[in-house]
Amino acid sequence: MIMRKRRLFSSKLFTMAVVLFTAVVILGFFRLQVSRLEQLLSDIDRSIERYSAEEVELKQVFSGLASPIKIYSYCKDVLGMDKVKQVEMVHVPAVRSAAVSSPESRKGWRSNVFSLLGFSVN
Repeated sequence: MIMRKRRLFSSKLFTMAVVLFTAVVILGFFRLQVSRLEQLLSDIDRSIERYSAEEVELKQVFSGLASPIKIYSYCKDVLGMDKVKQVEMVHVPAVRSAAVSSPESRKGWRSNVFSLLGFSVN
């Protein structure tokens, strides 16, 4: 009877030890995953801050490039353009050309069916 109680106690103790060890291993694994995800989130946060600073810098550069004074001075200094003193308009008469049949109109109804199905006909 005493042997049976000892055996029962030792099996319960062994079971508790296995459960406790398994719980510690699982909690350690979760802690490792949490620290890995925390590092990943920190890296993403640093990237967002870096890209935000770069965006602000690019907006400042763009606003400097797109200002009318910069464009005018660039055109005048680099391209050698001057203000127009007199504007002239040239009227070009409309030229009527003969109706040319396009290759699309010659393909016929098959090309329309194939185009609806997502195929192309050459």
